[in-house]
Formats: sequence, C-alpha cells, structure tokens
Amino acid sequence: METTVAISLTLFILTGLCAGQGLFPQGPVNGAEGGTVMFITNLSPPAQPFRTISWSVGGANIIISSSDDSIGPGYGDRITLNKTTGSLELRNLTLADSGEYRVAITTATAETINGSTELVVYENVSDANITGPSNHLFANVSSANITCEAAGNITAIQWMKEGQPLSAGGNIFFSEENRKLSISPVKRHDSGEYVCKLTNPASSATASYRMIVNYGPESMTILGQHIAEVDTHTLMYCSVQSVPPATFTWLFNGQQTGVHEAGYIIKKVSYNNSGDYRCGARNDLTGNVISVGHSLSVKDKAPPPLSPEGAAGIAVAVMLVVVAVALGLYFSITNHRNNSTNTTEAGSSHAPGTSQGPGTSHAPDTSHGPGTKGGRVYENVGPPLPPPREIQDSNIYNRSIK
Repeated sequence: METTVAISLTLFILTGLCAGQGLFPQGPVNGAEGGTVMFITNLSPPAQPFRTISWSVGGANIIISSSDDSIGPGYGDRITLNKTTGSLELRNLTLADSGEYRVAITTATAETINGSTELVVYENVSDANITGPSNHLFANVSSANITCEAAGNITAIQWMKEGQPLSAGGNIFFSEENRKLSISPVKRHDSGEYVCKLTNPASSATASYRMIVNYGPESMTILGQHIAEVDTHTLMYCSVQSVPPATFTWLFNGQQTGVHEAGYIIKKVSYNNSGDYRCGARNDLTGNVISVGHSLSVKDKAPPPLSPEGAAGIAVAVMLVVVAVALGLYFSITNHRNNSTNTTEAGSSHAPGTSQGPGTSHAPDTSHGPGTKGGRVYENVGPPLPPPREIQDSNIYNRSIK
C-alpha cells in the first residue's frame, strides 16, 4: 500500500513538472534595459546529473547543454547556466529580450521536465525633472502647480513632502496620472521640499522642488524684562514670524533710536533709559507692517546678598545685644527695689518724736487723739528727711539746758 502511494505521488509531481507547473515563481520576471535577470527554477540538485538542459525564447535557441554546449547567436557572453538546477542568468538586457522563455530538462532516468516564464524588459526611467511656479507665492492668496516629467517607461508617480507621502485633500489636488500637483490656495505650512518619484518595475528616478510661501510679519512679541537695575546690562528682543525675514525699527518715547536689529541692547542702564519702547517690523515682499510696545523702568541697584559668614556674624551680634539688654533690665529692676527698701527704713528711723538725743525721752503716741480707740497707722514713705544738723557750738547747747 505504501509503495503504491509513493509511486502515485512521484507520478503526480513529474506530471506537474512536465506541464511546467510550479517550476518558476508566479508572475513575470522584470528587468531593466542594460541590467541582469535570473530565471531561477525550484529544482534541487539531483543525485545524478541531468542529461540535457535546453533554453529558448520565441522558438529561438539560447543554449542546449549536454555533453557539449550549443549556445545561440548573441548569447555567448550574456548567459550563465547552472547545470545542477537548470537556472539561467541573462545579462546586458535589451528591450528585444522581452518574451516567453522556455526550459526543457531531461533527467538521468530519461524523464522530461518543462517550464516557462515571461520576461519584461523596461526602458530605464531617467532625466527626471520637476517644475514649479516662477513667481513669488503669498499665503492665502496664490496658487501653485508643480509638474513632474522623466524619460523612459513610467508606470507610477509618487509625490512626497519633507520625506512623507503626500495625498490629495484640503487644498492639494493631483492630475489623473499624478504628473501634476496643484495647491490652491497655498498656506504657510505648504513651504518645503517636494519630491516626485517616477518608477517602473525595474527602475526609478526622482526630482525635487523647494517651494517658498511668503507671509507675515505676524505673531509679534517683545521678549525682555520690564524692570532693570541701574548700571546693569539689559536686552529687549523683537520676536516675529515672517518670510522673508522682516526688517526692524525701534522707537523710544516716540523718537527714532537708529536701531534696526531684532535685539535692542542697553550695555549700561541709566535712569534716562526708563520709558516706552516700540518695535516695528516690516516684510518688504508682502508689504505688511506690525509693531508692539514695551515699557522699561529703572530702579536702584539692590545691595549684594549677605554671605553665609556675614549672616552668621549679624545673628551673633543680635543675640549679644539681646542678652546685654536683658541683663541691664535685670540689674536696673533689682537696684530700684533695693533703693526703695532702704528709703522706707530710713524714713521710719528719723520720724518726729523718735529722736534719742541727750536729754530726750520717748513721748506717748498721740496720733489718734484723746479718747480714740485704736486706728490705723500710716507709714510715710515719702522722700527721706535730711539728717539733723550737727550743733557746732557746744556752748550754745550747754546754755540751752541750764
């Protein structure tokens, strides 16, 4: 049973090969004029060499290979035959080489394998050229037509912008054969490099065109500080979008400054630089003009920041002052309390009626008057009385007590 299946499979394969089915890949073989092609079979090298291999085109012999090789006219230096697989290389192609190529192979067992494939030789695409508008283009106003041409057999044309495929839509249109690209109206973002690629199955060529769309000036701003310190450096920069680049004019408080650059530089700021500045931009091609104002105030120069060492020194000094003030207050309050106590004691010891000089005696307390019963005693804490005067003349004292 297994032998029968093997024989049937072998016959099926041989039958298919004999009919030329599956000996070559699907589709034609494409070649460029002056180039090289390979007719590659799907056969593996056999255990025993093929008896004969024969290639022909349009009934004309290319090569018959057996014990000796017979090469047709015009192919002597243009072909190479692989005798183990039957594949054929054909060089220096001409347009006349297009046609149906057939191969017939006889195996060592006298079996025949036939196959065929189609060769199409294309004229090389060359001399690609692209043309575009010769006049200036203005955004939202102008239209542009770009045309691509080349020599040779062209089967497809592809357009790209900045390396990316370009497709129809919006303001972009293509002709039926893609040879012409139309943009109407042109926009700012339509500026850039356009490339057309012309191809056929065997060759290709490209051409490029750079389109410039003029616009502006617009989106204008002035970059710079509004407050500057005296004796410092400052810059005001006029930023604007414009193609071609805009020309600039600077005014200060309504007067021309003579500055015609995008940047207005003040190398050493003074108080006289305070005021209103205005930057004007003009596109000489579009004729458009735009301007923006900017104010600048000049202030005194700020003192330099303290170093860490200086800050630490100030902190220590402040702490010492606080401690000194606290100690001063403490000793002042303590001294005041002591003085008050000493004053009170001195006033009590020198009050009238308590003197204990010679010949004196204690007098009864009559501060409450006759008939009084008790009562409060008030202490005079006023300023201390002066000490009693010292009697210098002892005779006078003696006379007074006689």
